Amino acid sequence: MSIEIYRTAWGLVGADMHWQELDAFTRDAANENYAGVEFPLFYMDTGMGGRVATEERVKDALQDTGLKYIPLIATRPREWGDRGAHFESFRTQVAEARAMGATRAAVHAGADSFDADTAAAFYRDCHLLAKDAGLDACFETHRGRALYDPWRTRDLLEELPDLRLTSDLSHWFVVVDRMPHDIADLFEEASRRTGHLHARIGHEKGPQVPDLRDPLWAEHVALHRHWWQISVDAAASRGEVLTACSEFGPPPYMNAEPYSQKPAADIRAINDWMRDRLIRWFA
Repeated sequence: MSIEIYRTAWGLVGADMHWQELDAFTRDAANENYAGVEFPLFYMDTGMGGRVATEERVKDALQDTGLKYIPLIATRPREWGDRGAHFESFRTQVAEARAMGATRAAVHAGADSFDADTAAAFYRDCHLLAKDAGLDACFETHRGRALYDPWRTRDLLEELPDLRLTSDLSHWFVVVDRMPHDIADLFEEASRRTGHLHARIGHEKGPQVPDLRDPLWAEHVALHRHWWQISVDAAASRGEVLTACSEFGPPPYMNAEPYSQKPAADIRAINDWMRDRLIRWFA
């Protein structure tokens, strides 16, 4: 197996959603060809009975099913540019992730407003802290963070040779606002440095196409598949299995009708379709 597919809880768990609770979501994922589940640690604050009860139910579900858990660590300080606040939030969530048994995490951390020196020092410190804790922290190429564009990320990867990415290049599509053929080398190098993948198809005007099954988006799907193949091959060359999460989200990521806000497609069906393609292409 060259890739492991995880199910996202984004837009699927909560009141009036496909699953009411994280433990039921986890148990069902085991029956639907997923290797594990991914959701932010703060999702456990909203479970029935509070965080402690939800954590115990999720731990039981993971143990019973044999599924793995990749937490999404998200630092969200009130002062967005406060490096220290981001770092302390990261420290706390690394400990929480390890208490849940996680060995790899997708990480939203750091601010787009960090200057180059601050960003490099921040990610170096985060990487070392996570490594010492036994957690493979993979930092996401996400808007709002210091890895939000290809050029800054290139510079950080050159300065920090051990830094690992959660690759979600749909965000870079929006930032560069074009089919990025002229900067293919930047997308490909980021793909080689990827430990975890968020498999979503972006386009020039948004981080998520309305329905990737529509032939209109075939060129965009093919380009993302090319980047993902690079990630799979690079992981294999390191003796690793790439982990991936099919991560299409609800409105406003998903296009919706005005007023009614009816989504253009069902995200559960879209994510399952993406899972099947990832298995067909890479497993």
